[in-house]
Amino acid sequence: MSAAQTEHHVRPVVEGEPLAVGETVDIRDSATGDAFATVEVGDEGTVTGALAGADAARRSVRETAVAGRAGWCERIAADLRDRKPALADALVRESGVPVTSARAEVAAAAEQFDRVADTLRSLTGKYRTWTTSTREGDNSLVAAAPLGVVRCRPSGRAPLAKAALQVAPALGAGNAVVLTPPPTAAVTVSLFAEAVRATVPTGGVGFVPTTADADAPEARTADAVLAGEPDGVTRFEQWLGGGTATLVFPDADLDAAATALTEGGPSAVDSRLAGADCVIAHESVQDALVERIDERMADWVAGDPFDESTVVGPLADGATARQFERQVDDAVAAGARLVRGGEVDGRVCQPTVLADVPRESSLRREPVAGPVVPVTPFGSTATALRLVTETGPVGLARVFTDRHSLAMDVADAVDAGLIEIYGSGADDGGTRRVGLDAEAARAAISRLTRTKRVRTL
Repeated sequence: MSAAQTEHHVRPVVEGEPLAVGETVDIRDSATGDAFATVEVGDEGTVTGALAGADAARRSVRETAVAGRAGWCERIAADLRDRKPALADALVRESGVPVTSARAEVAAAAEQFDRVADTLRSLTGKYRTWTTSTREGDNSLVAAAPLGVVRCRPSGRAPLAKAALQVAPALGAGNAVVLTPPPTAAVTVSLFAEAVRATVPTGGVGFVPTTADADAPEARTADAVLAGEPDGVTRFEQWLGGGTATLVFPDADLDAAATALTEGGPSAVDSRLAGADCVIAHESVQDALVERIDERMADWVAGDPFDESTVVGPLADGATARQFERQVDDAVAAGARLVRGGEVDGRVCQPTVLADVPRESSLRREPVAGPVVPVTPFGSTATALRLVTETGPVGLARVFTDRHSLAMDVADAVDAGLIEIYGSGADDGGTRRVGLDAEAARAAISRLTRTKRVRTL
């Protein structure tokens, strides 16, 4: 297939200029199967060159004042919203998600930049008094200095939202950035990178599609990595994901829990960011929760991803669909109870609900691309906490209980970027939701800087 036969020809961009590398990967439209894009992919040598190019530009990024970086984020957010039709179209064609979910992912990406902009405007420096063997009462400013160049690796699942989740705090902290998506996400991420490059200093954002397996188990939650090759660039790893964990206790509002788990369909942004969605329900309410989930999934409609009524779109390829089928079959063989679905027709997977999913099931430990809700029962709070923490950090933890003290115990125990607490104690009698978005944004910016001491003499 020649580049002339496709709608998009994507090349690496280094120091602001397209780079011809020769090796190509053909991408087909998930909706039609027709030729869609030709992607030129780079190897690790290309990535190293892009990191070196970004390293040359990092000074202009670093020396932009915090208020200026906040302005970047606001302009990028506005630009992403202006580009919503093109970005949503690329998402549908590359990944097969329904167009409504694709638009939601564009909105989520823009929101990440707005959130970082708000956080940057609230940052303040600190003065500390130090005592050393030679000087007492040494007043120093403790400043946050950028790390240097951040390599961001958005995966093929929710590529736009993950790219924004990584790039927004990296740029906000004053770092240059190199994006290295897999070829299956290259069109979407190239459009995203184009929007970012339009705002930041020339060379501050590199882009290299690469066939390196960024979705391998050891890399799923290590999505932003500083390369160590160019001199002066520090090695760094930031945990940005790892799954969604939903804990449902006996006193939970089961209708609210079922709605949270199914709202927006299988490609809703929260679920797609998760990688693996782990539902843990008390054994006394598991069956009632599963019944409510099953009722809501009955309305999920499969079809043309560009149809506004479609909830279940096709998967990217047959191999992904077969992996989904294998994971469901393995869970059933291990003792899970199939409540709905489980079958695959070509690239379309039936909406699936499983109860009594064993703790060792791959559905709890591996990314699942298809529309599935696996529910694992627990008998005690200690068991619930063990189930939700044994697989490592999670991107989002949702807790359903009316007991505030229990919810806070879970929040303390779980290593999550965002924790949402749902209870019925709100003034209006509805669902109370507490999110830690501001704290998460501040923590991400903090991890992308280093402490710098400035002495006053």
